Amino acid sequence: MSYFEERKGSGRLVGFSAVALLHVALIWALANGLGAKVVEAVQGPIMAKIIDTPPAKQDEPPPPPPPALDKPPPPFVPAPEIHINLPPPATPSKAITAVQSKVAAPTQPAMPDTAPRSDPQHPNRQPPYPASSRRMGEQGRVVLLLYVKADGSVQEARVDQSSGFAKLDKAAVDEALKSWRFLPAMHGGVAVPSWHRVAVAFRLTT
Repeated sequence: MSYFEERKGSGRLVGFSAVALLHVALIWALANGLGAKVVEAVQGPIMAKIIDTPPAKQDEPPPPPPPALDKPPPPFVPAPEIHINLPPPATPSKAITAVQSKVAAPTQPAMPDTAPRSDPQHPNRQPPYPASSRRMGEQGRVVLLLYVKADGSVQEARVDQSSGFAKLDKAAVDEALKSWRFLPAMHGGVAVPSWHRVAVAFRLTT
């Protein structure tokens, strides 16, 4: 064996020995926690960073309820009839009754000295005979009750006794209110209004 081959062989042996020692040292270091420190040194300090994230979406409020529709009116129910029994009115005293009688009693007009009468110089004309009554043969006697004013004119005319035919009665009333005039009733030399009865006859002539 030459010198160079022997030196080369010793070098390999030294290399294997060194690798073996390195492995042994590494195992011992791991076993004693030295490896964790080495890893921390290699990795360096860990930095925490807070990242702003949008807030979680909140639940939206529910939509409002639809507007209430107008309810139909309730069926009409008539109000019940209420009968109230009232006590009878108290009997008025005699004094109150006497006062009321005095107030309520109308003043009676004085009786005229003379009743109304027809004016001879201006006699009242006969009411016209209704043509329809003439054709139908209606005839009769109607008594009128007239209110003659102080000036002699007729203010009101009423049928006191009917002739039995409405058209004849109406013809007499209309004519009395339209054209009749009388000499008024007199009392103490003064003309006064008064009621007066007048009979009107409707007769068909042949």
